[in-house]
Amino acid sequence: MLHKLKYLAGFSLMAGALFAQPRITELVNGASYIPNGLPGSGVAQGAIAVIKGTNLGPAELIQSGIPRPTTLGGTSIRISVGGTDVSGLMVYSSAAQLAFVLPSNTPLGNAVARVTYNGQTSDPYGFTVVRNGPGLFTLNSGGSGPAVLTNPNFEVLTYTNATREGEVIIAWATGVTGITTSDADPAPAFDPPLAVEVFVGGRTANVRYRGRAPGYTGLDQIVFDVPQGVRGCAVSFAMRVGGNISNFTTIPVAGPNSRVCADPNGYPEGTLSNIPAGGLRIGAIELSRTTTKISAGGMTLDSKADSGFGSFVRFDLNSLIRSRGMDAISYGSCSVFTFRGETTQPDPIEPQQLDAGAELTVATTSGTKTMRRTPGGYIGDFGTSIGGLPNIPGGLPNIPGLPGAGAPAFLEPGTYTVTGPGGADVGPFTARVTIPQGFVWTNQDATTSVPRGGQGLTVNWTGGNATDYVMVVGVSSRRNPAVGAVFMCSAQNSARTLRVPPEVLSALPASETIEGVPTGILTVTDSSAVDTGRFNANGLDLGFLGYSTSFLKNVAYE
Repeated sequence: MLHKLKYLAGFSLMAGALFAQPRITELVNGASYIPNGLPGSGVAQGAIAVIKGTNLGPAELIQSGIPRPTTLGGTSIRISVGGTDVSGLMVYSSAAQLAFVLPSNTPLGNAVARVTYNGQTSDPYGFTVVRNGPGLFTLNSGGSGPAVLTNPNFEVLTYTNATREGEVIIAWATGVTGITTSDADPAPAFDPPLAVEVFVGGRTANVRYRGRAPGYTGLDQIVFDVPQGVRGCAVSFAMRVGGNISNFTTIPVAGPNSRVCADPNGYPEGTLSNIPAGGLRIGAIELSRTTTKISAGGMTLDSKADSGFGSFVRFDLNSLIRSRGMDAISYGSCSVFTFRGETTQPDPIEPQQLDAGAELTVATTSGTKTMRRTPGGYIGDFGTSIGGLPNIPGGLPNIPGLPGAGAPAFLEPGTYTVTGPGGADVGPFTARVTIPQGFVWTNQDATTSVPRGGQGLTVNWTGGNATDYVMVVGVSSRRNPAVGAVFMCSAQNSARTLRVPPEVLSALPASETIEGVPTGILTVTDSSAVDTGRFNANGLDLGFLGYSTSFLKNVAYE
């Protein structure tokens, strides 16, 4: 008997090693990927959800058919809400990620999920079940950038197959609302009397249909008209249902006589019309000044930081149409990017980095600076000067974390020449740009708090070139859980004002206050249009040198 117990104990240890316990690290809407703890992160009844983690399923991904089963390849999911248990309907399963449909009869409220694989069950993972929690599918499968949109012939919209004002478009989403039939079976056409708001370039679109995509499970269709007065490759696109905002994506909208989009602050006219067979090769260099005001304890710390950044990349056609591209925001649009920890989620579609030489040289009448090549691009720190501190005998010393603290300003208004020696992929080049005088954020001092609803946020400015564009960027985050969101809005400089709509601000969490200091950030930046500093080099299809002048301050998002 003792020998038998030893044998069974050994077998149990072997089984534990072979079938490790599943571990859930994330459960999110399967289209938006908004992190748990942010506005819009709840998973709706009837929605497709994604679980990430380890030991969730087989090493190789397997997909289910329809009707959706409750077990797939040894994986099953149990959802518990207030004493009621339901089984998730499996879409696919793999070791690191799985997807399931949350049944429409799942009770609303705080829930926990448990994944079982090969007899081993995970610890519970908490999330929230909501009635409406829309998520828009995107071409990069990461919840940002170009949305999955089709015309009535089900042709996918891309930068080179854009829609036009007034046309009828279909958006593909999940989480609009639950249904009354089985979520495991193909859904019938279901257009409930539900208020669905669709925002295109900050304008409200006319919605023709909102509900299930017939014949699918957990998949929604939203059929809408493209509003008049929107144009660009990165026109913002989002929706709101039952007070819950979706992820912010983009839609390409071309002019009346074209199917190819363009943006003065992104891909200029003609750039995307004839993409070379080898892909699009882009060189982008920016000279930046940021003036920061941090208010705390009745004092204001002023700093002025000058820097440079260069990026030389190649997109093949497939990656180009699925990526966020140059991360430009079309005029009149706003986008929102979420993050975990301390950095925003990068575009899952990464271009190939190009070698333009070991370093770039930036020259003006007052001297020269360099931008050295790093794995992420060319970076140059041109100095940081700090004011607003008490007088220090002997002057201001260098401060750790602020290289060049106390150094004189470098990027004053004037003409700058950037030269590159050439490298393995990009030939030698010379580019010039003139930084203008006098850009000022005029209502900066009056902006100390930002309501996340109401009438939105209005920003005013003067100065800069009329052909420049202005970006308003806001950041708000939480420490527990460590998540946050960034909004970015764009307007032509000549507009002299920009309004951030309340639906954009509602996607941010309320900012925290630490020892009386609000931790939210608001930045207003004037940047040059792409055509301002165009240059040519062997190995590039588009090269431009630009400037930016930014004002940054801390605010409270309430």
